Amino acid sequence: MLTGGTSGIGAAAARRIATSARRLLLHGPEPHAAVQPLLDELRNAGRAEVVYAQADFDRLDDVVALSRTVASATEQVNVLINNAGRPGAESRRCSTDSYEATLQTNYLAAVLLTERLLPLIPATGRVVHVSSATHLSTRLDLDDLQFQHGYQPAAAYARSKLALVAHAVRQSRYYRPGIVSVHPGVVNTRLLHAMFDVRGADAAHGAANVIHAASDPGVPSGVYLDERRIAEPAEQVRVVNFQDGLHQRTMTLLAPWLDDSSAESPA
Repeated sequence: MLTGGTSGIGAAAARRIATSARRLLLHGPEPHAAVQPLLDELRNAGRAEVVYAQADFDRLDDVVALSRTVASATEQVNVLINNAGRPGAESRRCSTDSYEATLQTNYLAAVLLTERLLPLIPATGRVVHVSSATHLSTRLDLDDLQFQHGYQPAAAYARSKLALVAHAVRQSRYYRPGIVSVHPGVVNTRLLHAMFDVRGADAAHGAANVIHAASDPGVPSGVYLDERRIAEPAEQVRVVNFQDGLHQRTMTLLAPWLDDSSAESPA
C-alpha cells in the first residue's frame, strides 16, 4: 500500500514496485481518469495487480474510506508506505476537519491510516513513514500542535515530519509489524521547490531509498534512516515523555475517526 503514489517520489516508487509486487494498492488525490496513463504504465510494467483509490487527506473521512477500500481489496497488507505529503501552506490554514492542514495531511492522516490498517499487516510486515531531514531543524510544541503561534511554512512541514519520526520510534515498542521512518534524500519534486530554492536528485533516487526502508530485512524497527543509513533523529524525538505526550494528543484528535475501527490503538 503506497500513499501519494501519483507524483514525485511516490510515482517513481510505484513504477519500481509494480515490476515485482503481486498487488499494488495505490493512493492519490486525483480522480481515476486523471491518473489513467500512470495506471496503464504500471499495469504494463510487470505482474502486479494495480488497485487505485482516490482520497483527499484534507478530509479524514476520506482516510477512513480509503482504509475500507483497502480492506475490501485485500486480506493482507505486507507493506504500508505513508508517502503522501504536502508543503507548508504560505499562510496558516485549517483542513476540512479544522486541524492545521500540513499536520493533518502529513501526519494525522498517516497515523489514522496506519491504525485502521494495522489488523491487515502481518507481524512480518512493515510500516514506512516518509519523513524529512528538515525535522532536525525544529521542535514541536505539544501545547501548540495546531501551530497557532508563529506559523511559518517550512516550519509547519518540518514539524509534521518530526511528528512522523516520533510516531515510528514510539510505536516500534507496541506494533507487531516493524515501523521505520526515512529521509529519502533531497529530491527534485514539486514539494521541494514549493518551499526551498535548491535542486536535488532524481525522484528515482528517493524512491530507491524508500523501497530500501520498506524491504531490507536488516533495517530494525523504530529506526530513522537518512537515505539508507541509520541515523540519530532529532533530540526531542528520543524523549519518551515527548513521544507519549504526542501519542496521547494524536489519539485524542483522531478519536472520532477511530471509533468504528477494529485497529489496535496502544494506550
